[in-house]
Amino acid sequence: MKRLTALLVALPTLAMAHAGDHAGLSLTHLLAEPDHLALIAALVAVVALVVYKLRSRP
Repeated sequence: MKRLTALLVALPTLAMAHAGDHAGLSLTHLLAEPDHLALIAALVAVVALVVYKLRSRP
Protein backbone atom coordinates (compact mmCIF):
# COMPACT_ATOMS: atom_id res chain seq x y z
CA MET A 1 0.00 0.00 0.00
CA LYS A 2 2.92 2.33 0.66
CA ARG A 3 4.10 1.93 -2.94
CA LEU A 4 0.67 2.88 -4.24
CA THR A 5 0.62 5.95 -2.00
CA ALA A 6 4.05 6.99 -3.26
CA LEU A 7 2.87 6.57 -6.85
CA LEU A 8 -0.25 8.65 -6.26
CA VAL A 9 1.83 11.39 -4.64
CA ALA A 10 4.21 11.40 -7.63
CA LEU A 11 1.46 11.60 -10.27
CA PRO A 12 0.91 15.38 -10.10
CA THR A 13 4.63 15.88 -10.73
CA LEU A 14 4.58 13.45 -13.65
CA ALA A 15 1.50 15.14 -15.08
CA MET A 16 3.49 18.34 -15.64
CA ALA A 17 4.83 16.89 -18.87
CA HIS A 18 5.79 20.19 -20.42
CA ALA A 19 5.82 23.85 -19.62
CA GLY A 20 3.26 26.03 -21.26
CA ASP A 21 -0.09 27.68 -20.99
CA HIS A 22 -2.98 25.26 -20.56
CA ALA A 23 -5.66 27.95 -20.52
CA GLY A 24 -7.20 26.64 -23.74
CA LEU A 25 -6.98 23.00 -22.69
CA SER A 26 -9.14 20.75 -24.82
CA LEU A 27 -9.49 17.09 -25.67
CA THR A 28 -7.71 17.76 -28.97
CA HIS A 29 -4.68 19.10 -27.12
CA LEU A 30 -4.57 16.06 -24.85
CA LEU A 31 -4.71 13.64 -27.77
CA ALA A 32 -2.33 15.56 -30.04
CA GLU A 33 0.66 16.04 -27.73
CA PRO A 34 3.08 13.07 -27.67
CA ASP A 35 3.96 13.57 -24.00
CA HIS A 36 0.29 13.52 -23.03
CA LEU A 37 -0.26 10.38 -25.09
CA ALA A 38 2.67 8.68 -23.39
CA LEU A 39 1.27 9.47 -19.95
CA ILE A 40 -2.19 8.22 -20.97
CA ALA A 41 -0.68 5.00 -22.37
CA ALA A 42 1.31 4.45 -19.17
CA LEU A 43 -1.81 4.99 -17.08
CA VAL A 44 -3.81 2.52 -19.19
CA ALA A 45 -1.01 -0.05 -18.87
CA VAL A 46 -0.86 0.31 -15.08
CA VAL A 47 -4.64 0.02 -14.75
CA ALA A 48 -4.67 -3.05 -17.01
CA LEU A 49 -1.89 -4.66 -14.95
CA VAL A 50 -3.68 -3.98 -11.67
CA VAL A 51 -6.96 -5.36 -13.01
CA TYR A 52 -5.18 -8.46 -14.33
CA LYS A 53 -3.43 -9.03 -11.00
CA LEU A 54 -6.64 -8.60 -9.02
CA ARG A 55 -8.61 -10.96 -11.26
CA SER A 56 -5.91 -13.66 -11.21
CA ARG A 57 -6.02 -13.91 -7.42
CA PRO A 58 -7.13 -17.31 -6.12
